Amino acid sequence: MRGIVSNTCRSAAIVLTLAVLTAPLAWSQTECPGPQRYWRCPAEWAPGTPKPGGFVARIQGRLSHTQSDPGQPTWLLRDDRSTSDDYNTRRLRLAYSGQTSDDMLYFGHLARDWGADEFEILDLYVTFGSGDRPKVSVGQMSTPFDRQFLTSDVRLPLAHRARTTVLLVPARDIGVLAHDAECTETLGWYAGLFTGNGRNELDFDEDIMPVARVEWLTSPNLNVGANWARKPHATVSNFSRFMGRNGDPYGLQPLYGAERLDEEMWGIDFLYRRGPTAAWGGYTAKEISGAGASVDAEGWHLELTHAIDAFGTPESLDLTLGYEDFDPNDAVVDQLDARWLTVGGTWHIKGCERQVRLQYVHRDERAMEVDNDSIVLQYEHIFR
Repeated sequence: MRGIVSNTCRSAAIVLTLAVLTAPLAWSQTECPGPQRYWRCPAEWAPGTPKPGGFVARIQGRLSHTQSDPGQPTWLLRDDRSTSDDYNTRRLRLAYSGQTSDDMLYFGHLARDWGADEFEILDLYVTFGSGDRPKVSVGQMSTPFDRQFLTSDVRLPLAHRARTTVLLVPARDIGVLAHDAECTETLGWYAGLFTGNGRNELDFDEDIMPVARVEWLTSPNLNVGANWARKPHATVSNFSRFMGRNGDPYGLQPLYGAERLDEEMWGIDFLYRRGPTAAWGGYTAKEISGAGASVDAEGWHLELTHAIDAFGTPESLDLTLGYEDFDPNDAVVDQLDARWLTVGGTWHIKGCERQVRLQYVHRDERAMEVDNDSIVLQYEHIFR
C-alpha cells in the first residue's frame, strides 16, 4: 500500500517520538532558554520579535564548480549544474527593524539574489505584543514550518539548505500568525493562516493555507519541533516549480494550473548540541493529491558539526558533515531520487557575521546517474 510515509520512516518517527517523550526534563535554571542556546550563533527566527536595531546589510559571494556530465537535473539551486560555474553575488540583502511602541515591532527585508534583476520584498510584517505573552504578526513572513527553513542561512552548518527543506516546505507567504516561543523551557507554538500563493502575491481566496508548529525543549541540549500545513487547490509551490524545470515527469503541471491539486505537509526536526559538537536534522513529507492524481514525496537530512580552535581563536573552525535523502515520488525510482553527501568546514572570522565556507557536495541519483558533484567557496559578511 502506498502511503506518504514508508514503514521504515514510520518506525523511525515512532522511535524518535518515544525517545523524546521519555527524555528527562533536566532544565532547572530560571532564565528562559532562548533559541540562541541551541546553536553556535543566535538563530534569528522570523517572524519572531525583531529587535529595534536599524539597518542591517548582508552580502554573500560564491564561487563554485560543478562536474559537467550531460543530462543533469536541476534542483532550484545555483550550483546544481555546470552551467553555473563562475563567481556570483548569491545574496544581497537589506533589512530594517524597529518599534513604534513597547507593543509594536516592525520588520522589512529586501533581497537581490543571484539571477534577479532588481530588489524584491522578502519580509514585511508587524508584530503586536511584548514580554512573555503570546504575540501576533501580520504581513509577509516565513511560514512557521521546519527549523532549518526558519533559520538564516548564515547560521546553518552547510552552504545550502537540504532539498527536502527547499522543495517540500511552505515558503514565505502573506498571512496572520499567532506565536508564543519567547521561552521554550517547556513548549513553544506557532499557528497561522496564509494565502498559500507565495511571497508578493496578494490573491486572497477561500483556500487559505493553515500552518502550525510546536517546539519542545526536552533537555538543555535537545530541542524538537513538529510541523503541519495544508494548501487546498494549490497553483504554485517550490515543488511545482521543481517539477516544471525537470520536464514535469509525473504530469502534475496541468493540474496545478487548473487548481485541481491539494498539498498537505508534515514533518519533525531536532537540534542537539553538547559542547563543541552539534547535530541538526529533520524529516518532511508532502502528499499531492486530487483529480485522480496522487504523489507522495518525502526526504530527510542530517548535519553534524564539531568546532575546533583555529588561527588562535577558540572554536573558530567548524568541521561539517551533511547527508540528505530526497524522493519526490515514492511510487517510482528515477533520476530525481537523490542522495547528497557534503563535507567541508566554515571559518568564523567574526562569528556568523563574517565567515568563509569551503564544501564539497557529492550527488548520487538512483537512476540515470551523472557526474555533477560540486565544490563551493562562499564568503558572507553582515554590516550593521
